[in-house]
Amino acid sequence: MSLFTDTHVHLGDPQFDADRNEVFSRAAAAGVKRIVEIADHPDEWSRAVEIARSRPNEVRCALGLHPYYADQFDGDFPQRLRAALAAAPEAVAIGEIGLDYSKTDIPHDVQLKAFSALVRSGMDWDVPLVVHCRDAYQDLVPILEDLCARVPATRRFRGVIHCFTGTPDDAAACVRLGFALGADGPITYKKNDSLREAFRRTGPDCTVLETDCPYLPPQSSRGKRNEPLAVVEIAEKLAAIWGLSLDETAHRTSANAAALFRWPESAI
Repeated sequence: MSLFTDTHVHLGDPQFDADRNEVFSRAAAAGVKRIVEIADHPDEWSRAVEIARSRPNEVRCALGLHPYYADQFDGDFPQRLRAALAAAPEAVAIGEIGLDYSKTDIPHDVQLKAFSALVRSGMDWDVPLVVHCRDAYQDLVPILEDLCARVPATRRFRGVIHCFTGTPDDAAACVRLGFALGADGPITYKKNDSLREAFRRTGPDCTVLETDCPYLPPQSSRGKRNEPLAVVEIAEKLAAIWGLSLDETAHRTSANAAALFRWPESAI
């Protein structure tokens, strides 16, 4: 069986309260052996750590501040985040953080201030970043060029652009700066030829699988709650794009995830 890694889930969401254990079981049965839980607000951090600690062989987590909450960023926030990361070895990344110029009314300058500070913190602490970007690549890429390019790379990836939905040129710019690209359900949507072209050009060595569950279900289950087992459908689409077998696609994307989060490859 192919072994997959889902690098972006929100299993702490109340939508999973009734059947969270069953969701994990279904994922395991589908070959999803590693999962990264994302906590994008301080109120969610302890829950994400709890989920990771309850399944130490399967789950890691990331702690961050979504751009939806960028107006809650203050001068003390980086210190609080660093303390939370230090207290939880299960927390392997900062995220999600980023810019969203489509789905929130938080002013752009407020988002830019919070995002820039958290990118700088990640570079200073040598912690990978899980980056959200919606309709904001024109600002995101220059920030990454400024804050990431001048820090010596100590790992294969500096972070991941979560649910990448930019252009092929945006993809090339992010990869050049040391970021993996997260492939989610939208890559399976019928009208997303440009997105598929972006992943075709950048290739399998800088791609990780994500579901963003319970959000963004792939084409076969649109309108339903998403689950980690959906990474298989995403991987099948990528395999067709790249002309690879499903096993090879699973192995290479899982190896990328292991490099991104410094997760030993022995089990993939």
